[in-house]
Amino acid sequence: MNKSIYKPGVRKRKAYWTAFVVLCSYLKLGVVSKFLGQHYYEKKLAELNRQNAERIKNTILELQGLFVKFGQLVSILSNILPDEFREPLAALQDKNAARPYQEVAQTIESQLGKPPHELFTTFEKKPLAAASIGQVHRATIGDEAVAVKIQHANIQQIADADLDIIKNLVTIVGFIWHIKGMEHSYEQVRLMIEEELDYEREAKAMQVIQANLAQQKHLKVVVPKVYKEFCSPKVIVTQFCTGENIGHVDILDKWNIDRSNLMERFMELYCHAILVDGYYHADPHPGNILVNQKGEIILLDFGAVARLSSEMKGAIPQFIQAALKNDNEKMVDAMQKMGMISTQKNAHQIAEKFLATIKDFIQNEVQFDNLNIDLNLRPESIFKLVKELDISDLTSTFQIPKDWVLLNRTIVLITGLSNQVAPEFNPLTTIAPYIKQHLLDQEDSLSKWILDSLKNQVVTAISLPNEFSTFLNLANKGQLKLEIQDLNSNVRLLYTLGQQILFALLFLANAYAALNINIVIYPKWYYLFTILSALFLLLFFKAWWQGRK
Repeated sequence: MNKSIYKPGVRKRKAYWTAFVVLCSYLKLGVVSKFLGQHYYEKKLAELNRQNAERIKNTILELQGLFVKFGQLVSILSNILPDEFREPLAALQDKNAARPYQEVAQTIESQLGKPPHELFTTFEKKPLAAASIGQVHRATIGDEAVAVKIQHANIQQIADADLDIIKNLVTIVGFIWHIKGMEHSYEQVRLMIEEELDYEREAKAMQVIQANLAQQKHLKVVVPKVYKEFCSPKVIVTQFCTGENIGHVDILDKWNIDRSNLMERFMELYCHAILVDGYYHADPHPGNILVNQKGEIILLDFGAVARLSSEMKGAIPQFIQAALKNDNEKMVDAMQKMGMISTQKNAHQIAEKFLATIKDFIQNEVQFDNLNIDLNLRPESIFKLVKELDISDLTSTFQIPKDWVLLNRTIVLITGLSNQVAPEFNPLTTIAPYIKQHLLDQEDSLSKWILDSLKNQVVTAISLPNEFSTFLNLANKGQLKLEIQDLNSNVRLLYTLGQQILFALLFLANAYAALNINIVIYPKWYYLFTILSALFLLLFFKAWWQGRK
């Protein structure tokens, strides 16, 4: 590899030039097709996609560093990429330039105090794999086979240059389109890179996740053992595990591994790690997930790990409940707890406007027919939405925390992998029970939420109407005769109020019984209480509606 590529100026020129060439090629095709027609555009687009895919792949392979990680992420998104991009970018997972053994040996000695031949019984000079940040060599400690992961000597210099490029691009985009808040996004990326460059942090993460998953034996997950005495900020030594890339479905079939069962365990693994443990492997692209002949799932490369904080875990169900109750203010409060709204002066008002606009758009443009969702988008509605949502306001109001970025990235990768390995498997069959039990705090919280909502309805119902309060004040002042017409109105309100209280209490009693009865053992009683609760709820709303008249 040419060492001049390490220089920040060289990396900037190559990255910017490739971006410029790719953009101009599509602009040129768009302009020419205006004269030669849509048929010409469709005919040339596929070939242009192939050319640009090769341009991007070659630039990434030349630059290495953080750009390879970007390519690895994009390659798994097969559902949004044109076909011509998939194969070239997928090849990035297996093609990374290895560094010479002399450089590796110098790094090991500087980090651990001794050269490889004194630390290990055997050490293979040819690496098993080379990645964007480091490379892995096979070695032995006594009779135990180990994997030695060594960080590239100049990766910090490369990372600094790449982050500088990203920062400059962010600044340019923010200046041209007048977008505020872009600095926050850059800071989140910088934090993720800094964490991934610390191998000691990675070793600790492996130990924590290994302990968390130790009791989940039915998942058949392997987290390699860490040799703590051989770990440093730039070197990490772990148990050597053999297996095949989980994306190699032909080998899985050859081994007679049930792919649907494999993905069910894989999904449950991530549901447990994210929702129960709150600490998970956040880079599940196929190169980091192996499967052995026993069907065991082997997790590799813990450079990217993330937490689902208790604040975010608690705020997600609050957001869902607020959305169901159409409560914009509580939705915004929940988003603030998740760290998604900035602290600027008018952020709360802008967020409320955003939510109201989005909900209005959905109500007008999304139709539900026999449980099928039909999008009926109209150009005038799109223009109205864009006009009402000021992008500069939104970007200065909403900010995406690093943990949410990693969570979103993880979900995208595992769902894409599920579709690749077992297209017939429905991930929701595994995910939904975990969300219900661990995110919505089990069935008790659902019944508690219903009871709390009904309690609020009853409190509202038994509040004295404004007209009746005025009537009492006038009566105390001796003005009852003048306001005698309001007496009949308020008597009717009291009558309907009594009905509301009665029907609300009857609904609460039957709903509580239905929620707590065992449908398997007592199905008839369950359906009876459910029907009665629905009946009393209808009567409650009827009385409430009459009270409004």
